[in-house]
Amino acid sequence: MSQEFKPIDARHCYTCIQWDGQRTWYADKKVVKVDEKKEGQCRVFHKKVKADFQCEHFFPIR
Repeated sequence: MSQEFKPIDARHCYTCIQWDGQRTWYADKKVVKVDEKKEGQCRVFHKKVKADFQCEHFFPIR
């Protein structure tokens, strides 16, 4: 598992509040530590999607 720091302004599932995958959010640094290839449950589509997936139903972490 290769986790990297990613900016929270990216419109990917790993920065969406509707994605239940494994990630660590650092609010003070405005980054997310995540493995982009890891899957998590999307509460919008009710299916497993990879962390780097993009969709039009994006709800950003604040």
